[in-house]
Amino acid sequence: MEERAWVQSASPEDLELFSSLRGRRHPEGRFIGDGDKVVRRMLERTKVERILCTADWVERLPIPPGIDVRIAPKSELFAIVGFRLHQGLMALGVVPPEKPLSGTFHVALDGLANAENVGAILRTCAAFGVDGVLLGPGTASPWLRRAVRVSLGAPLVVPLHTSADLAASVSSLNAYAAHIHGEKRDYRSIDYRQPVCLVLGSEPLGVTEPVLRASKGVIYIPMATEWDCLNVAASAAVLLSEVRRQRSRWTPPGEAPPAT
Repeated sequence: MEERAWVQSASPEDLELFSSLRGRRHPEGRFIGDGDKVVRRMLERTKVERILCTADWVERLPIPPGIDVRIAPKSELFAIVGFRLHQGLMALGVVPPEKPLSGTFHVALDGLANAENVGAILRTCAAFGVDGVLLGPGTASPWLRRAVRVSLGAPLVVPLHTSADLAASVSSLNAYAAHIHGEKRDYRSIDYRQPVCLVLGSEPLGVTEPVLRASKGVIYIPMATEWDCLNVAASAAVLLSEVRRQRSRWTPPGEAPPAT
């Protein structure tokens, strides 16, 4: 490997920076991504300040000058995340600024505290071309390392919008809440060709009452006898695929869906 001036051996402080970010924490305005696909997406879509990796990644990645690169043996990196999950590559990136809400296809997350579920839903949103995701109070940060890993870096692709009052935010978005209790309609009976926002709640509680009242209606996915519901991330995939099926083609942000 050809040595570069900006590549150095990782210090204990470097390892501590990455290993201390377990659980529900990430540095203010920064986030940690790990794995090949996530770090490559970070290099393409945001400012990366530091990379921590095994030596072989230095030649395999398109690392531009100016990024601090710290190398360490696999044993030290595996101790941070875990052998089965770690590819020997992590990066510290800058959280991009939020943009104004635009487009006609949105998802709102109401109190989803599980970071893996948030990550899985954001990955689905990226796959089906969602124009923006609203993050209500109590929802896990999409910039937590677990969420970034599961989403494959989808927060860098799907615009995010933090809402302190989710009920007020969705009231004008033709919102439908995915909920299994009370009066509800089969999700396939809704016309999603017009602007729409699908609201997903936490698995224990579902969509909160204020957000239910602000929604235009409640939808559900019919289940087999003696089974009540899917995991919220699986539900998101089913619902978003139906919206995309009805729309039949990608709708550019800001344009109305095509007429049938």
